[in-house]
Amino acid sequence: MMADAGAQGADGQDTLFDRLGVRRVINGVGPATRLGGLTLHPVVVEAMREATINPVRMDDLERCAGRELARLLDADAAYVTSGAAAALTLATAAIIAGADSARMDQLPRIADAPHRVIVLAAHRDPYDRALEAAGAELVVVGYPHSTHIGEIERALDGDVAAVLYRPGRPGNHPTLAAIARLAGSRGVSVLVDGALYAPPLENLRRWLDDGAALVALSGGKHFRGPQASGILCGRADLVELVALLHQDMDEREQTWGRDQSIDTPPRHGIGRAMKVGREQIAGLVAAVERYVAAPGADDAAGIRELVRLRELLTEEGTPVIWSETSPLGVPVLELDLVGAGVDADAFANGLAMLETPVYLEESEVWRGALLVHPMALAEGDAEKIATSVARVIADLASSTDVEDDA
Repeated sequence: MMADAGAQGADGQDTLFDRLGVRRVINGVGPATRLGGLTLHPVVVEAMREATINPVRMDDLERCAGRELARLLDADAAYVTSGAAAALTLATAAIIAGADSARMDQLPRIADAPHRVIVLAAHRDPYDRALEAAGAELVVVGYPHSTHIGEIERALDGDVAAVLYRPGRPGNHPTLAAIARLAGSRGVSVLVDGALYAPPLENLRRWLDDGAALVALSGGKHFRGPQASGILCGRADLVELVALLHQDMDEREQTWGRDQSIDTPPRHGIGRAMKVGREQIAGLVAAVERYVAAPGADDAAGIRELVRLRELLTEEGTPVIWSETSPLGVPVLELDLVGAGVDADAFANGLAMLETPVYLEESEVWRGALLVHPMALAEGDAEKIATSVARVIADLASSTDVEDDA
């Protein structure tokens, strides 16, 4: 099928994407990196523009931005990263290396430091690779639906540096508070991967109160900041070490002298490839300020589109189920493709092959359902999705009739 040239800008002029030949897609998945994340509020865009005007020392910008983010989030300290995965890598590196510049330079090759990280079987995730990138060796304990605190205790040997905890996993597992008490008694830090589950900020504050040493957050999801941004927050002593693993450390010993906690400046750290620009830092601060002032306010327009889509699909006779809650704290709409008599894989591929591709959340496709998430929906997307759904269902029915006739 011929690819269209993409949507024009609001003023009718060609955009950069038009000139490059990049098509606009309809994003019913939400804040997904593979679909470019969410539209940025003009206040965030303006903060990013302003940040590019004057040069600054990046360590000064990180320090000042971190101080403001810590105030907004009610955390001891905070640091801007290039995403939640980068925050996990940097957190792991800081925990393993500590204030030892030689160990910082060795990462991810660990010769003389505890470098194992305990993770519950129920908490395994592809983002475990972010910890392994820092040189961590994962130690899996328990089972997908059950973990005993004694299993964690037995794994806490002298080679363990941290415990990774992921909220929101079902089953009979020890609480974060119980794990943090046990780990703390052995001098081991607990790292929380909170990318999907905070905001709401009540979750973040509870994790920190329960004993989490560091928490990794996404900047491009609930906060609606730049997609390539994240926040690492928690204990100030660990957060301070992150800059030494992340910043451009092309420094001379004779003139460095800005950090007395280590004897010599480390070389470019393991996080050097995860750098953030001043525009990402400024945009994230502006986005978090907006969120704290009015939590969830920017979700309203997308939710209105989702309500309209439910009406349209119901009128068309497509079975749908409305869920008021989801991991991201917004309602979602489920397309019941089993009820519609449609193969879910064929349907998803059909949507992706349209002139303006439509992408829906496929986490539940194993049971014949696709989900529509509202956070990235733009005005008019409800009508476009409804039209696309009807077209693909009709095309699949037509192809099935042809096969039956043959």
